Amino acid sequence: MKRSVLFIAVLLSVCFVSTDLLANIDNLSNMSVEWMRTANRNAATDRADIVVYNPGGITELPDGVAINIGNQSMRREPTHSYNAGVAKSFEQDGDDPFLPNLYATYNQDNWAVWGGFYIPGGGAVVDYPGGSFTTNILIPAAISEGVAEVIGGGLAGPDVFATLSTSGECLEAESLYLTFTLGGAYKINELVSVALGLRYIDAENNIKGKVAIGSSDLMYDAVIVGGGFNDNTVDVDESADGVGFIIGVNINPMEKVNVGIQYQSKVDLDFKADVNQDNLGLFTQGEKNARDLPSMLGLGVGYDVSQRLYVEANYSYWFQEDADWGKNDAGKDISKMAGDTQSYGVTGTWKWTDVIATSVGTVYTDFLWNDMDGYYSANLGSYEVLYSDNWQVCGGISWQITESVEVNAALARTLWDDETMTDQNTGIEVKTENATTTIAIGANITF
Repeated sequence: MKRSVLFIAVLLSVCFVSTDLLANIDNLSNMSVEWMRTANRNAATDRADIVVYNPGGITELPDGVAINIGNQSMRREPTHSYNAGVAKSFEQDGDDPFLPNLYATYNQDNWAVWGGFYIPGGGAVVDYPGGSFTTNILIPAAISEGVAEVIGGGLAGPDVFATLSTSGECLEAESLYLTFTLGGAYKINELVSVALGLRYIDAENNIKGKVAIGSSDLMYDAVIVGGGFNDNTVDVDESADGVGFIIGVNINPMEKVNVGIQYQSKVDLDFKADVNQDNLGLFTQGEKNARDLPSMLGLGVGYDVSQRLYVEANYSYWFQEDADWGKNDAGKDISKMAGDTQSYGVTGTWKWTDVIATSVGTVYTDFLWNDMDGYYSANLGSYEVLYSDNWQVCGGISWQITESVEVNAALARTLWDDETMTDQNTGIEVKTENATTTIAIGANITF
């Protein structure tokens, strides 16, 4: 028992010692270590992490308390490049060491209550200490167009990129969606269980960037420097919160088959800007910008092939077009340009002994773009984060070290499709590549 307590204490310290809890993109699926070693949990009924995957199946857990805790560390490798007379490329610097979760359930007879803390999405950690396409081209181009208007034109089109030079650039941004959920579940009969819950999201974005601009043309240089456009810094914090609901249904159509269904409602999020410094005029103090977390539908079918082998297939769909993500300069809805997103995958778990099991799984995420170029062009920072179809392969092991404590570990590799976008603000082609390696460790505790 002492060994179990020591392990739990160490794991807790790993998960929560830092306040820099990092997320990945708007819609995360990897919200537990169990998911990281299987990539499919929509029909699962065996661990407390189903709070976010199959809440209707919580009634299948044994009576008593079940806790699931874990952390993921990610090595992301996004790169992007362009050629506007001179070829340049940019690469993400640094890792995402903390993506924690904590879930708990309490079961008694046909009833259950459940809750959790997790991070369902919210942009990525962006760290480009040497600048990026945004600081190198987009912001300088916008400034140059403004200067051209001041001096009566003459700086437009390709001349923008030919006359400007940049130095001392950097771009850093973090996004954190802290989420708390609470709900209940009831087993109507041996066939059907239902669940209903709420989730509260407290979201924050922190954006820091620096652009130093000069020009080979003395007239333009004088206007830029004299107008205060040299060595500019942006330092902005954004915050928003919102509430949504969760509905879950679990069905046992036959002894060895389980079906999980859940719907998570959209969460309205209007981010309010707190401007610490912004010489470029990109943000306005107190201004609100919408970036809702979209609703999603999750479906899963699990099958106990034998006492040792369990297989599961999943399908998830995110209704991004119904979310409010603001409009571009032409008045078009950004979420409509993005389109919806779907994923589908399969997994298998083999139980070697009563205490050791291994899993492998895969999932493919499909972005249903309506206007990919338009979406990237309308969102500063999209080229640095990268959104595209991706395929994940993962595997892991579980070890029941005591009667009440199980340890989980997982390793995953995610590969994104290479994309080439034409930026609609500048006409420049931007090429992107991305891959991620994730290591996860966690524990399940029952009493």
